[in-house]
Amino acid sequence: MSLRRALVFFPAALLLMAGAAHAQNNEPPPLGAILDLNGQPIPYAAPQGYSVDFTAGVANTAITFAFRDDPAFISFSDASVINLTAGNGVNLLTNGDFSGGTYSDNGNSLTPIGWTYANVYGASFGGVVSAGCGVGGGDCWRDGAVGAYDAISQTIATTVGDNYQISFDVQESSGLADFSSLSTNGQTGTSGNGIDVLAYAQAGLPPANVPEPASLSLLAAGAVGAFLARRRRAA
Repeated sequence: MSLRRALVFFPAALLLMAGAAHAQNNEPPPLGAILDLNGQPIPYAAPQGYSVDFTAGVANTAITFAFRDDPAFISFSDASVINLTAGNGVNLLTNGDFSGGTYSDNGNSLTPIGWTYANVYGASFGGVVSAGCGVGGGDCWRDGAVGAYDAISQTIATTVGDNYQISFDVQESSGLADFSSLSTNGQTGTSGNGIDVLAYAQAGLPPANVPEPASLSLLAAGAVGAFLARRRRAA
């Protein structure tokens, strides 16, 4: 392989390996959450409501929910955002009860109308709209993303400086004790115990976690080592 081809090969190999690491590792959630259920007791006998307030800093705010459930499934329902300053109680989210139908988005054919779907890390068993799993037997977003997080999001018009409240209900089916943003039992895949729900309110979708420089160096070293070994075999 020529030096020119090697300079093209190394970045490409680095990106491929980084992508594979994202799909297989115990991937942390995206940064910037305003609500993280990590460490709280998991409700599995019945749905439980959660809420968080925020002050709008931009005119258009992306409301995003990220999910992970290695061993089982999360049932997420009755999502709402209301303007506390206006005090009118109007839900600013479209199709917050997930009863408004589905469409295909980013490879997910059961994305709820009004929402976008994101699976940056390639988690398996990502979420879909499902019937009968919401509060009162309604529809819900049923999510079992394994080893990493997927997300649903929609952008709403907000008034800068106004206070808003995000609310939703969650039920989980594993029977484990506490939410955990990472798998802590030494297992990955469906044997892990990572289970979490996070909420975001910001100018756009949460950015992908960027590998630390040390991790990138290790990946680059692996790519260089593989290239040199191939050259030695070819010599």
